[in-house]
Amino acid sequence: MVPDWKALLPHRPLDPDTDQYVPPPTNGGERIAQWILADRTTVLVAGPVGIGKSTELARAAKLLQAERSAFLVRLDRFENMKRVTVDQLLLRIAGVVATIAAEELELTLSFVLRTALFRKGVLAEKPRSTSVLGIEPLPPVEASPASMLGVTIAEIANKSRRVSLILDGLEKLPDSPIVSELFDALGALGDDVDIITVLPWSLAFGGADTLLRPGERLVALSAPEVDGRDPRGRDFLQEILMRRLGLTSEDIPADRRPVFERAAIASGGIPRTFLQLVADAGTYAHMRRNDPWPQIDDLDDAIKDQVDSFRRILRKGDTNAILAIEGEDGRELDLERKIRLLTHGVLLERNAKLTVHPLVKPLLPALWTKPDA
Repeated sequence: MVPDWKALLPHRPLDPDTDQYVPPPTNGGERIAQWILADRTTVLVAGPVGIGKSTELARAAKLLQAERSAFLVRLDRFENMKRVTVDQLLLRIAGVVATIAAEELELTLSFVLRTALFRKGVLAEKPRSTSVLGIEPLPPVEASPASMLGVTIAEIANKSRRVSLILDGLEKLPDSPIVSELFDALGALGDDVDIITVLPWSLAFGGADTLLRPGERLVALSAPEVDGRDPRGRDFLQEILMRRLGLTSEDIPADRRPVFERAAIASGGIPRTFLQLVADAGTYAHMRRNDPWPQIDDLDDAIKDQVDSFRRILRKGDTNAILAIEGEDGRELDLERKIRLLTHGVLLERNAKLTVHPLVKPLLPALWTKPDA
């Protein structure tokens, strides 16, 4: 069977109902759902870029569906997160939740609420009156976005079950007052709704004193170990590969399997990086030899491309800063540098310690050893 490398889609998170989901060694989605079902009302999710936060949120949403009205809202699919306002975000959440309630849960929300959301541009279809006489009161013109979201949640809870809001995309918010304003607005919704959200980078790496409020729980997703004796991290990545290609391990020619083992190690345990390396290596194999399977030299060139991408991220002073904190918790890094290096995957966080991504080490001679050494 000829693999379709385009099907890997490294940057696309999985949807809740997909059969391609592979549970990571840390079982992030299960942990998120378990905390909510244990009566925590807010779970905050953090982790490096490409680790699979969106996929684990989708998994948590699916697990919660048996006991909650769970709504996965991927805000970055609707809004420019660099320029959005708090009111826009609250309205968008309300609109997506109302749409899912109607289309998937088959709930009919009030005409007043639906009309208000339609007027704000977050419902696609103009509501029709459900009144016997065809006449219902129009909503207040100046209803606040926070009020509309609160009413949306309350109506759904009254017609169904407790609401769980799963908010994705907030890590892309800029480091600005909008972050604290939004979390204040979400906190004002009260304890009658569960909130699960990815943390903006400025909060995720800005220190615990700016992070957790009473009753909140942080679930930090970390990359599995892929370069030691424990095979679970490498097996996890390769299972993702097989699911996305629709293959089994037996479909891979024996002489090409070392390519995927090496790609797993080079990825640092980050699923997105692993899939990108394999996709690029597969493309090189097709261009050079019309070969359906990559060889080591194809992967080597894919790795060079990724190393060059990291080179373009590094700035003056990064080398000394990275060498100084390798293996430490990173508290001595200035916040701007720490956020930039973590969000771009230059640094990885494991067990509360920072380590340098394997593909960055060739750019730091003091840390570099050849792969075969």
